[in-house]
Amino acid sequence: MTRDEALKKIKKCLALSRSANEHEAAVALRQAQHLMREHGLRDEDVSLADVAEVHVKACSTAANSWELRLVNLIADAFGCESFGLVEGSFNDAGNYVRSRHWVFVGMQAAPTVAGYACDVLLRQCAKARLAHIAKQPRNCKPITKTARGDLFALGWVSAASQLVERFAQPKAERALLITYIEQEHGELVDSKVRDTAKARKTDVGHFAAGRRSGKNAQLHRGVDGMPARELLQ
Repeated sequence: MTRDEALKKIKKCLALSRSANEHEAAVALRQAQHLMREHGLRDEDVSLADVAEVHVKACSTAANSWELRLVNLIADAFGCESFGLVEGSFNDAGNYVRSRHWVFVGMQAAPTVAGYACDVLLRQCAKARLAHIAKQPRNCKPITKTARGDLFALGWVSAASQLVERFAQPKAERALLITYIEQEHGELVDSKVRDTAKARKTDVGHFAAGRRSGKNAQLHRGVDGMPARELLQ
């Protein structure tokens, strides 16, 4: 029996140990304890078996302030820990390409739901942001357009937070999630967040426009054929 197989059997035994039948519960608990001793497993190992992670492709390799705020908002709402993961690989042309993913770590189905919400809302926000940038005057510098688009996106996220909070779930034990992250990914380091608004011609009007747009954010679409109604329960 492999370690993973033992963990699955232990979890089943622990579930049976909560049975109303005292004899059945006692037998199941003894079996779980025996398997844990046999495979050198601790209570923490069994708990970590319920931790999972989901990766969502970021909008860009840079850590945008509006994107990070949305990711953190979703992670908090669904009881997850989150962090950015930048990876590189060679494409068919032989060029080295870097990509960023947002990683949600949580208990059981929580990261799946968080990943779904992040994927849907990131696409909606990014589309609205690009539409707002397209409305800027032609003589506006590209870097200023980007700053205005980012401020718009921050407003969009601010408004969409009310939608996300409707589906808030109980918080998981943070220490357990951090232990999982350290075991699977090592020690995390802080990365620089891009702030395009500094020294640019922006005003609160762009933020306000984003808030108006963000009020139309939706989370009712399905992902991979799975209805959002089933995911967001």
